[in-house]
Amino acid sequence: MDPTEHPLFPLSTVVFPGGILPMRIFEPRYLDMVSHCMRQATGFVVCAARPAESGGFAAPRASGTRVSIADFDRLDDGALGITVHGHERVSIHDARCGADGLWWGRIAALPESADGPCPIEFAALKDIVAALIEQTGLPYTTASTDYSSASWLSARLTELLPFDAATKHQLLSTDDPIERLRRIRPMVEIENTGRSAD
Repeated sequence: MDPTEHPLFPLSTVVFPGGILPMRIFEPRYLDMVSHCMRQATGFVVCAARPAESGGFAAPRASGTRVSIADFDRLDDGALGITVHGHERVSIHDARCGADGLWWGRIAALPESADGPCPIEFAALKDIVAALIEQTGLPYTTASTDYSSASWLSARLTELLPFDAATKHQLLSTDDPIERLRRIRPMVEIENTGRSAD
């Protein structure tokens, strides 16, 4: 195993720095990965996956987030439940798939744009995030929420709204949190319009 490589976990979603992601682990390759990460006290990289022609997921996309395992438990169905916390956005280089099907890659931290207050034009999005956090039951505390932060708000919207993997990847790869909010708002409005027409 190359010590400069990190294990990659391709999913249909993403997590941002400061984010919380519960995961259900049942495949042997990922159980081994989690065991390795816990033994070595290291994390792994969650990234959106490219779709495979035969269904399921293929190669990971070019950016993701380095996460650490914050909690774990054995679920009723025998799978392993873990909760990960996001730490930093990273670019992924030289991704390769091992013989066991586990993806590995070299990573480099992506620069973070300066955060700022959420502009008033996006105020309605704060209520959406609050409702989504309550609905999902994610363990955010008062100390870990900052609805006035454009970065925090845009990150939680990207994580929690039902966008496809490609859209989530594009938003994760967007450095400017205000630009991220600009891209998200019309998608939320389109979804709400569609529901009201049903």
